[in-house]
Amino acid sequence: MKLTTTARHFEAEPGLLEHIEERLLKLKRYFDHILNVDVIMSVEKFRHIAEINVHVNGHDFNAKEESEDMYTSIDKTAKSLERQIKKFKAKLKSSHQKNKKHMKDYIPREIVIKADSVGSESGIELLENIDHELVTLNVEEAILAMNKASEDFLLFNNPESGKMNFVYKRSDGHYGVIDISE
Repeated sequence: MKLTTTARHFEAEPGLLEHIEERLLKLKRYFDHILNVDVIMSVEKFRHIAEINVHVNGHDFNAKEESEDMYTSIDKTAKSLERQIKKFKAKLKSSHQKNKKHMKDYIPREIVIKADSVGSESGIELLENIDHELVTLNVEEAILAMNKASEDFLLFNNPESGKMNFVYKRSDGHYGVIDISE
């Protein structure tokens, strides 16, 4: 974690800098991969303003608070950042669990229809229902598995998108992928 502090219109004492570092190290318990932290402190008459920008891999968190004491401003700002990071982490966790749960809910079922019954006056006749296991593969693995089994199509869970996909061999010799969930 790279910590950069800037003091505007006043000289930051060593005790304040230690307090900032101590307070911001507590953020590591919520997110291990904090890259940069920029702390900007300024004094305008009786207002002590603290602004902290935290850059985590792929996301930025910003908070700005003011009070009559710089220590209090730092604490309020750090608390605000904690809330933001907790909320963000909860979103990531619930999204990840939702994708996993979403993928496990599907059990593909093949319904075999008697060929002679299609177009007849009595309607289509169902011969059997066959449940298939839904494998988790990326697109390239699915194409290879489809070719190995000498099939023209394969239904699979795609861990990259978190959704069910359908891969098939096109009449022009290429492959097509259809995302069939939601």
